[in-house]
Amino acid sequence: MTPDPSQTGAVISVNISTETGIIKTPVPEIVIDERGIQGDAHAGDWHRQVSLLAAESIERFGEESERRFNWGEFAENITTRGLDLTRLALLDRLTIAETGVELEVSQIGKKCHGDGCAIYREVGQCVMPKEGIFCRVVQGGVLKPGSPITHTPRPLRIRTITLSDRASRGEYADRSGPAILKRLEEHFAGSRRCIEVDDSILPDDAAQLEQALRDACAAGEDVIFTTGAPATSPPTWSEPWPTRSSPASWNTSASSMAPKSPTPC
Repeated sequence: MTPDPSQTGAVISVNISTETGIIKTPVPEIVIDERGIQGDAHAGDWHRQVSLLAAESIERFGEESERRFNWGEFAENITTRGLDLTRLALLDRLTIAETGVELEVSQIGKKCHGDGCAIYREVGQCVMPKEGIFCRVVQGGVLKPGSPITHTPRPLRIRTITLSDRASRGEYADRSGPAILKRLEEHFAGSRRCIEVDDSILPDDAAQLEQALRDACAAGEDVIFTTGAPATSPPTWSEPWPTRSSPASWNTSASSMAPKSPTPC
């Protein structure tokens, strides 16, 4: 599945608040560091350090509710124009080339606060829970209105490893690897997520499987599927598997083929 091409829009407002649960106020510029936006209440060591909302979404919502909304009123840190935020998927990147700022999409939408949200109390609904984008900071810098902002899709990288002595020798064609690919394509069809799948067939050998898993982790794979009757679980290693940087791993069989909802860890 080929990723959508990159797209570029513009930042039209940058907004902060010193408290959570209130609207944000436009400011001339923001300074982004590893914790988020300096001086903003939502900065911290978590995955929703910076939020974005499209001006087009705000204006459409305003027309539907017959009310004009100001930038920052939905508590977004960055208001954009000309950037289709509905195309963004988890792990995609947003960059501002002129200052080096880089953000990684970490959440799409959020739970509505309901009666705790002033806009919801006023009009009975809100746009941020459905169309807001949340990011973590990859690279900080200064950001001002007028800056171009570029979205670069980041495919979900998946590795399938089939363990079979006979298939690895070419005595018969592997069927479980292609079946996993088919299930993945069906699962992600019509979604924002694009996937890249690499597959390999190995002899039924624990040492080769261990090395293949380590190589996949080092290569930055997000999800690994192992298949083949003996591969009931990843091998036990003398060194611990690095929890934060390692991909999610599943074992599957010809009967199950793949989990119904594979997600990156």
